[in-house]
Amino acid sequence: MADKILCFSLNGFSLAVEPEQIEKILINKHPTKDNFVLETGVEVKNLKSYIPLPDREEALSDNIMFVKDQKDFYGFTVDRISGYLRLKSTERIRSKVEGSPILYFVKNENNFIPVLDLHFITNNENSITNTDIEEIMNFSLGLKDTSEDHDEVFDEVSEDEIYKSIEEEINKTKTTHFADKIIESEKKGIVLPLILNIFIIVGVTLGLVYYMIGNKSKVEEQAIGESVAGVEEEVIREIRRRSEKEVKEQKKKLEDARKRMEELQQEKDFFLENQDEILKQRELELNEEFQRSLEEARKKLSESDVTNFDEEFEKERERLYQEFLSSREDARSEMVDVKANYESELRAKEAEIQNEVDTYSKQLDEIEQKLQEEQAKLKEAEERAQTVTQQQQEYMTFRRQLNMVYKSALGKFSRQDYEKGIEELNTLVPIIEAAKQKRIGDAEGLEVEENLVKNILYLAEREQNRVDLNQIGRETYEAALTFESRGQLEEALSRYFTVYTLGSDSDYKNISMNRAEIIMEKLYKDRSESEREELESNADNLFQRAMLYKSAKEYDGAIRNLEEILTSYPATEKAKTSLDEIIVLNNRKALLEKEEENEKLNRQAQLMMKDAENSFENGQLLEAISKYEEIIRNFKDSDQMGNALAEIVNINKQMKGLQTKPSFARSSGAADSTGVVVQVLPGNTVLFNLGSEEDIKKGDVLQIFRNEESGMEFIGSLQIYSVNPKTSKGRIVYYEKKVKIGDVVSF
Repeated sequence: MADKILCFSLNGFSLAVEPEQIEKILINKHPTKDNFVLETGVEVKNLKSYIPLPDREEALSDNIMFVKDQKDFYGFTVDRISGYLRLKSTERIRSKVEGSPILYFVKNENNFIPVLDLHFITNNENSITNTDIEEIMNFSLGLKDTSEDHDEVFDEVSEDEIYKSIEEEINKTKTTHFADKIIESEKKGIVLPLILNIFIIVGVTLGLVYYMIGNKSKVEEQAIGESVAGVEEEVIREIRRRSEKEVKEQKKKLEDARKRMEELQQEKDFFLENQDEILKQRELELNEEFQRSLEEARKKLSESDVTNFDEEFEKERERLYQEFLSSREDARSEMVDVKANYESELRAKEAEIQNEVDTYSKQLDEIEQKLQEEQAKLKEAEERAQTVTQQQQEYMTFRRQLNMVYKSALGKFSRQDYEKGIEELNTLVPIIEAAKQKRIGDAEGLEVEENLVKNILYLAEREQNRVDLNQIGRETYEAALTFESRGQLEEALSRYFTVYTLGSDSDYKNISMNRAEIIMEKLYKDRSESEREELESNADNLFQRAMLYKSAKEYDGAIRNLEEILTSYPATEKAKTSLDEIIVLNNRKALLEKEEENEKLNRQAQLMMKDAENSFENGQLLEAISKYEEIIRNFKDSDQMGNALAEIVNINKQMKGLQTKPSFARSSGAADSTGVVVQVLPGNTVLFNLGSEEDIKKGDVLQIFRNEESGMEFIGSLQIYSVNPKTSKGRIVYYEKKVKIGDVVSF
């Protein structure tokens, strides 16, 4: 257990974590944002999103705590870092309860500070319960009288613990959060993950350019501008620091190895110099032991009742002397063996250390060479980073130009000045084309922008045409009135018919038809009976011919005959009927064209549907889902859209319905058919230790399990897309929990 905790405030409440969970602490450059992703790809979230404490005081998220959890690196924003609180064993209250995000509480005077397990919180969604929130609210310092006296218990967070390579920046941004304590834990800027490779610099730079071009709001523009220099500068500074540190550490390893070699040589010299002395000392000890044994034998015989004392004593002396000679010989042999073994071990140790020296020397040369290469690449990266601002300025100029034209054109549209609005919008087409040639922004974004302009132009022109038709209808009506007032009734009648068929204003249409009927009655009165019969007969023949075309669904021919009635025989009874038929036929013609378009769409959708079904039958689930989704996107008006949606639901249900086999659940898994996840890769892909040697094939769908206390739990499914002899890669096609390293993979 840790001997100290790192304390911080969140929504006015005092909380803590064990320092081992925290990699570094920095000032947050985006305190107004709850969640964001740094340009280096590190995700930063407000800890409030995991711990929904009520707001007790208004505070910005001033600090970021960065956590390293296995291979993941992420950050939490908090209100502020208080400092370290050193602990005694008696200050811990309650050990961690299984399934609880709180490790324990620390008693501080009359208050309690909850110590959180950040790894548990992030790996277990919705792990904070209402009970946990109530505990935190009831025990936290935040609900007590937090006077400045409490600040005296905190130890400052040292500069060395946070970010050694940026001392200058730290000195600029040191901040006092408590009455008499300075926390040297903050650095103004954007935090960096543990970057060791120069190629990440290039990726960061290109990512920033793309990110800048893809964002349009003023706030995002400013945030990007502030971030570019800071990120690039800190990435470069961090790589230099780590490279130099690596060289320093390698030199220290080499120095330590050489020092051990010297110590080993000294030990060898000492051993050889003192070997004879050690043997003499041992022989002296054996001689002393022989004399003691001889004296004891003399004394023992003197006290006994033996009659031939001298003879018995001589025998005992001879026996002891032979033991002495044997022990001395054993000691000398042992010394020879010790020397031989020692020299053998010494040679092995010398070879081992010499190998270390050679290895460290070679590695040092490689690291120094790598450092030189990195310095050159870093210079290139710095130059590349300098172009970001220029590219940003070019894009922002282009963006402002677009926005200015949009604003002006839309203003004219709102005043129904479509002609000038369309004229202004048309100026954007060459501007966007020039941006494409200069590669200002990404090609896809410019394509979207160009399509947007074209769509707005289409809608504006359609609205303009609708307005123009109404205007033409009104003007034609006024012309018809003029012809009627002059007595030119047939010319007036033709124009009234035009207003009826052309305009969308119902008032003008009805008035025009009423005037047309009045004129038709006048024209009839002026003609003889035979003339009227002939006109009606001709009009009737044309109408019958039009109806035959209509029955054959040749609508263009029908409309031509009906229009001839209006132009050649406008004063006949069939004229009004012809007008209504023309309107009906135009609607039918439009409907038929729509049906033909739908039929064509359905044929294309059916072909795509068949292709998706083939992929599904071949076990290519991801490919099948992708094709069904394409049908939904591109053929949403077709009859197949509902079928495609149903198939996607069906596939997902099949994946979700995968269950653990009873035999597998009872055992730990057969080695021939099961493996484990050894790496979780980007893009929902995993690497596991089964390959072609286990008869794994591309396209196979395998299940993922986790060994829990209750047994093997189903996690999800994956489809294999790359197979090697001993390993394979698969793409996760369904999951109920996040896949982790060590999860079991099985057929």
